[in-house]
Amino acid sequence: MPPETTREEFDALVARAGIPLTAEQKAGIHAAWGGIEAMQRLVRAPAPAAEAEPATTFSTEPGR
Repeated sequence: MPPETTREEFDALVARAGIPLTAEQKAGIHAAWGGIEAMQRLVRAPAPAAEAEPATTFSTEPGR
C-alpha cells in the first residue's frame, strides 16, 4: 500500500527525529511506510464495543 506521507514529508520526519539514514535506507523505509500508517490508524481507532467480542467460557467439568 503506498504511503500517504510524501517523500519530502518523510525526510523531514526523519531529520526532526535525528535519525542518521542514507538515501537508500530512507527510500526503503518510505516504501514500507504505507503499512506503518495503516497500523497507526488501527491503533488510534476506538476499541470495539464489548458486545462485539465473542463470548468465551471455560469449564473444568468434562463434557461442558
